[in-house]
Amino acid sequence: MRYLRNYFKSILFFCIAFFVIGCKNYYNETINWIDNIEPHTNIEIVKESQPEFVRIDWGDPEKKENENWYYIQEIDGSYDVLSMSHMLVFIDNEFDSRESHK
Repeated sequence: MRYLRNYFKSILFFCIAFFVIGCKNYYNETINWIDNIEPHTNIEIVKESQPEFVRIDWGDPEKKENENWYYIQEIDGSYDVLSMSHMLVFIDNEFDSRESHK
């Protein structure tokens, strides 16, 4: 009985370790991608360079004066405990900055 309990503990440990290691978190890669976008880059070029692990709502920007704010809807594997919101800010269809807030 004791061996069976130790066996299940070992299996459980390996399953949890596999789950933690196997889940790729692309949060930092997303922030790096955004931070490396050159200012005044055309929106079409930014769309083409968008990684597959990021989903951005390109169809429904929030408009503020002459700015369009595009929200990042999802980052694969991201478990952001602070629940931060990230937006790409464009002015006249050219990248201006990244905004983040809680």
